[in-house]
Amino acid sequence: MDDMPNFLKLKNVEKSVEEISTFLHDEIFEKFHKQGAIIGLSGGIDSTVTMELCVKALGPEKILGLTMFEKESNENNKSLIDKISKNHDIKIENIDITTILDSYGVYSNREEIVKNYFPNFNSDCKYRVVVPPNFNSIGMPYLEVLDDKNKQHKLKITSSDFLSLTAATSIKHRVRMSLLYYHAEKNNLSVVGTTNKSEYLQGYFVKYGDGGSDIEPLVNLYKSQVYQIGDFLNIDHEIMINDASPDVWSYSTTDEEFFYTVPYDVVDLILYSRLNNLSISEIQKISNLSEEKIQSLIKFQNIKEQKSKHMRELPHKWESKFL
Repeated sequence: MDDMPNFLKLKNVEKSVEEISTFLHDEIFEKFHKQGAIIGLSGGIDSTVTMELCVKALGPEKILGLTMFEKESNENNKSLIDKISKNHDIKIENIDITTILDSYGVYSNREEIVKNYFPNFNSDCKYRVVVPPNFNSIGMPYLEVLDDKNKQHKLKITSSDFLSLTAATSIKHRVRMSLLYYHAEKNNLSVVGTTNKSEYLQGYFVKYGDGGSDIEPLVNLYKSQVYQIGDFLNIDHEIMINDASPDVWSYSTTDEEFFYTVPYDVVDLILYSRLNNLSISEIQKISNLSEEKIQSLIKFQNIKEQKSKHMRELPHKWESKFL
């Protein structure tokens, strides 16, 4: 991340790592009185950095890593778990959640929708939902099918079907959260989340899914800063360069394609600029973005942040004026 703007870089990475490690240690051992931490491992940079921070804070013997892949999971992500575990003697349990998801009708319900748009869909086909790069508004995502002859098909879908497809996808995250808490309670552990600031403020997490945890050590770090810490912690190179992905579709997609429409460095630049009231001219000085593009990205982020506001709030409670 050498090309990061200076204002986005952590001024002292070593100090930041020490502070986060101390925070994890004190919260888990002294505040929650737990025996250690459990982390859902995906093979991505966020869960790997979180695991490394927990190892520093608690020691490898106090960590339980849980992988919860399923039949649509990216094979490359599965292989990266071996690279995560080889550096530390931590316990990792692998749970295949395919059967659980199948019992919810996740695969059959989604495939039924896909077949309405692509009747020739079969088990050799793959599919995903992609967000169009329309920065003036949050445009309706489209369905992308890779058929059994490796030909790609882009198909417009209704808003109702989009919601149905993503709702079924969210079940994957909520099943994983349930399993994390089952093993956490069984072993007297704290669930440590992996959501970063870029995801949290834009609503790129599932409420009571991957957003469900006891502790969030990365939530005040931009994605760019997570990579900076990953570099400091000597995270395996393959994990560092692996495209960040939601890993919820049979046809693999990146976070950029599915949610942000632009690379993380641009996401973080605009997000930082909005939170710190940088002018468009100041943003242009440190980027190659046009004024029109910057304005569109700011509007795009404002919409996402507003639409996801409820996800960052506790349940609203009714309070009587008369009791």
